[in-house]
Amino acid sequence: NAFNELNRTLMLWTVRHEWPSGARFAFNCYKHWSILVIRGNNGFGVSLSSKEGVTQGDPISMVVYGLGVLPLIRELKAKFPEVTQPWYADDAGAAGYFDSIRSHFTKLQEIGPKYGYFPELSKSVLIVSQHNLEAAQSAFADLGFEVTTGHRYLGGFIGDKDALQAWIHGKTHHWAEAVTALAFAAERYPQTAYSGLQRSLQHEWQFVQRVTSGIGDQFTEVENAISRTFLPALFGEDIADDDPRLKLACLPVKHAGLALPDPTTSAQSNHDASILICSHLLAALRGRDPFRTVDHLAVIHAVKPELKSRSREIYDLALDVIVINLPCDDRRTILRGKESGQWLSAVPSTVNGTELSKQEFPDALLLRYAKSPGDLQSHCDGCGATFNVRHGLACKHGGLVISRHNEIRDELSDLASKAFSPSSVRDEPKIHLSRPVEKQTALAQPNPPVTKTPKEDRGDLLIRGLWAIGTDCIIDVRVTDTDAKSYRSKDPAKVLEAQEREKKKKYLQACLGQRRHFTPFVVSTDGLLGREAKTLLRKLSALLAEKWEKPYSQVCGFVNARMSIAIVRATHLCLRGSRIPTSRMSRRPQWEDRAGLSLFRHR
Repeated sequence: NAFNELNRTLMLWTVRHEWPSGARFAFNCYKHWSILVIRGNNGFGVSLSSKEGVTQGDPISMVVYGLGVLPLIRELKAKFPEVTQPWYADDAGAAGYFDSIRSHFTKLQEIGPKYGYFPELSKSVLIVSQHNLEAAQSAFADLGFEVTTGHRYLGGFIGDKDALQAWIHGKTHHWAEAVTALAFAAERYPQTAYSGLQRSLQHEWQFVQRVTSGIGDQFTEVENAISRTFLPALFGEDIADDDPRLKLACLPVKHAGLALPDPTTSAQSNHDASILICSHLLAALRGRDPFRTVDHLAVIHAVKPELKSRSREIYDLALDVIVINLPCDDRRTILRGKESGQWLSAVPSTVNGTELSKQEFPDALLLRYAKSPGDLQSHCDGCGATFNVRHGLACKHGGLVISRHNEIRDELSDLASKAFSPSSVRDEPKIHLSRPVEKQTALAQPNPPVTKTPKEDRGDLLIRGLWAIGTDCIIDVRVTDTDAKSYRSKDPAKVLEAQEREKKKKYLQACLGQRRHFTPFVVSTDGLLGREAKTLLRKLSALLAEKWEKPYSQVCGFVNARMSIAIVRATHLCLRGSRIPTSRMSRRPQWEDRAGLSLFRHR
């Protein structure tokens, strides 16, 4: 391993001159010998003291290694200016004529060891054009280079088109098999399989697409594995070729998609974006401009917003084309998914409370695209009516609507308890705190005073110090189905806004009269948040970011994902939960005396 062979003394000397601000830290890390303990099967161990190299896993190992070999790079570039020499960590590259490359490598063998760099002939590859193949094999026969017309280089590929196609075919076949394996896992763990594909596996081929041009047509096998194997396993049902979900899945989550882009069409755009972002770096490697970190960062900051703006326009147009021919109700539900997909971006974790069951996740996916789960019960077990999604979200028998409300309340309480001390959060606070008012009567009247019972309205949560120090805030939760019959002709955002006004009209003045704040927390059954609810979650995110000393964006994503998943679970409870009361399920004997004990006599 080249990292373990670096001349440590020379490295510390170079760091002292090239990176003075980090020299003290590097010296404290590497002034002692690294101790490697090897334990044998007999229970005894052997200790090895390493005097050279950098430690694997050290956060600054790549930095100090690069600085350690920097004098070697400068000496070679001064000696062979006609050779293009890209370096990445311990991978040295050289491009030029045969004689120049040979002289460069010979010099590297000569001066490399004093810096702790030992080039290996068996790992050296010479890439040439097809018409130069025989000449290269003859010129480098004594060095033992692997001479080829194409080879992998730093995750990408250098060489002719035939060699590229053979290399990329092997990788796409491997990725297609990996997607198929994830489809098999999705039958039992759909959320984990989706997260593995969306957040991990697809980034492998996206990296190759960024560094290699013209390979989009090679990903047909991968795309077939996603559309014909993985997505049906994820939704738990077969998907027709003309189903709009196939195209919607290619869009980002913020555009009502699943963030699984078609690799056959995204390859060229990924490569073009990479070229634009790395334009200054490419110009520096080609010797056109001197490399400056400030210029490189300036290019990145200028290009990224422009690329995002272009992508947003493309995705908006694609979404409009997909939903334009859909029924009005389906189009309404799908477009609402642009603001209610935070649960798709969460990594399943038992510790963080972001996992969904193998039934909750597919059901939520189907509801996101205006589909009904195919295995719902035919009739409601609470009232006997014909059962469907709309009835399940509205039926009040069995208390599931109340349980749905309590799920959201408990999740909000848990987040508030993390941001504040547990004693600052209270359940079901009274809205009206006044004592009973006694009605005054005449002194001569023998009847006692009449006591007027105050209102017993209660909120769902009370948080001390939420909006201002020393004040209370009462939060009242409401969960509504924006696709209910009475709301279908209204904009979902307007429905939530009207319900917020209704809550404020009912409770705000009573709270303000007691120097209290009031915040309605109104959400829809598919995860759409009202304006006041968004403000409340942003406030909790800011408090948690300050308390945990984490970036606000990271904490805000965590809070939104937790609340989104809680809404998914609450909605799933109304569709899959039992509405049969305990009194109907129980078969307890209704005995009023001991006479029934005779039934248990042994004969």
